[in-house]
Amino acid sequence: MIQEVQAISPAKFFADNRSIAGFGNPAKALYTSIRELVENSLDAAEYARIFPEIRVRLTRLSKDELKEIIGISEDIDKRLKELIKEKKKKREDNKEEEEVSEIFELIVADNGSGMAYNEIPILMGRVLTSTKYVLMQQRGRFGLGGKMVIIYSIQETNAPVEIWSARKQDNSISHYVLKIDLHKNEPIIRKAEKIPKKKFRDVWGRRLNQGTIIRVYILGDWPRSRRYILEYFKQMAIITPYATFIFEDPDGNVHIYERVTEEMPPPPKPTQYHLQGIDTQILTSLLKKTKAKTIKDFLTREFQRIGPKMAEAFLRVVGIDPKTPVNEITQNDKIIAAIVETARKFKLRSPDPNCLSPIGQKLLIEGIKKVLSPEFVYVVQRKPFAYAGHPMIVEIGIAYGGGVEPGIHLYRFANRVPLLYKEKSDVAWKVIESIDWSRYKIKRDEDPIAIFVSVVSTKIPFSETSKDFIDDFDILRKNIKLGLLEGLRKLKEFLSRKEKAMRQIKKRQMFIQYAGNIVRSISSIVKSDSRYKDWPEILEDNLYARLMDLIDEKLQLGATKTVEEISEDMQASGDMSE
Repeated sequence: MIQEVQAISPAKFFADNRSIAGFGNPAKALYTSIRELVENSLDAAEYARIFPEIRVRLTRLSKDELKEIIGISEDIDKRLKELIKEKKKKREDNKEEEEVSEIFELIVADNGSGMAYNEIPILMGRVLTSTKYVLMQQRGRFGLGGKMVIIYSIQETNAPVEIWSARKQDNSISHYVLKIDLHKNEPIIRKAEKIPKKKFRDVWGRRLNQGTIIRVYILGDWPRSRRYILEYFKQMAIITPYATFIFEDPDGNVHIYERVTEEMPPPPKPTQYHLQGIDTQILTSLLKKTKAKTIKDFLTREFQRIGPKMAEAFLRVVGIDPKTPVNEITQNDKIIAAIVETARKFKLRSPDPNCLSPIGQKLLIEGIKKVLSPEFVYVVQRKPFAYAGHPMIVEIGIAYGGGVEPGIHLYRFANRVPLLYKEKSDVAWKVIESIDWSRYKIKRDEDPIAIFVSVVSTKIPFSETSKDFIDDFDILRKNIKLGLLEGLRKLKEFLSRKEKAMRQIKKRQMFIQYAGNIVRSISSIVKSDSRYKDWPEILEDNLYARLMDLIDEKLQLGATKTVEEISEDMQASGDMSE
């Protein structure tokens, strides 16, 4: 029997395989929906060089709202509750974790650059259409962004997404209600209009001068995703201290993380490919698009850090005449494969790291202090290095005490986005496991320690399609470990100084305990001699003051210093940040 050959659209593919994009179950889908929309908002604000202000509201729908928005009547709701009871009983019998799926209204608002009226249907209604398909450091996974949230919403609720957006130069708000045709990968526009800015108010009663507001209806499991969502906002506040995040959760709580700095890191820059960072398909695509006439010109024009001499030396190894026309190379599969294979082994200059945008030591310290208020914090940024033709920068932070809970807590970031799942599989955790903590006077299960590992690159080496953890390879592991060991040496020094200070404080307290009796005895003895009874120096207050000066002198004046003062001294002297 001959089977019919079919092709499916990108939208249909991701709808059918949504688990690879983080929408495998209601708990993960709710977390991923918030994450995707928040990161879109951050990108939009940073693109316009505006301090991001992002507000998120997650609300349970009432029975009337369910009926009005997605057509669930009281009868349907009753039957659903009966099914839930049956499932709950089965789970209790099998001792399984309870799943509580509900439909939520999710609203995300930002103050970013906004979208043009005519671009909204394409940017939000067609999968694999974006302004970001260039080689650069990016937050997004798969380049789907908010479109995957819309696909998931359509699958589970069949409700359209509602979008309001405005640019600073616009006089009106662009308002769309739309869905995505999964089979055609095209937007289905239900409503499109322009609203005068002076007449518009958002759900919080605010005007919208510039930015975007998105409202979708999501099937989610709040009890199971709550911990991850709250942790996500906490960690975003650490890695993005120049942004304000406000999250209104379904339980009526408002979580606010205010901006604490007037600085932003420079934006990441688009860059050219490095010859060692391509495969045969990328090379073929570049050959077809180039305006270069010869293969030598092609290499110098399309790739970074390749000059004419380097191109000629490389082509000699491959066995290609530098004057060979590009169209001849394009038609020869074996030569294309030879170029890629030779590039992997040829000694080329490392890729340019100037396209990257790490958070920076100062801002990361401010973010850590903002959220955790530690006694001690240290951050180091390692020198750039390369992996598989892509530049990479690692930043390591360590914090002690304050709001840090006992034990070791790992905070992982990839391109300035928190990684919350599969921690034990990550290269950073494997580094932590390899360290002898006793060498640094640290009790691993008792001392309050937070470790921060931030990796930025034009290509993060994730180990799985879910992109929940970073793969373990030598040069990355080495840089993480060296940065962490540097931080631990500083922490050991801090703990030693703290311990010494505490000993001095105890000595001082012991002396103070007996100082009063000593002063009274000395004063009484001296006063018994008529020659000295009228001397002001023998008054108890004066004797006490002189005795305390002597104690502080013998204790080198360090006894009165607090832990916070020791930490500030180390930071001021350059011991706590490079």
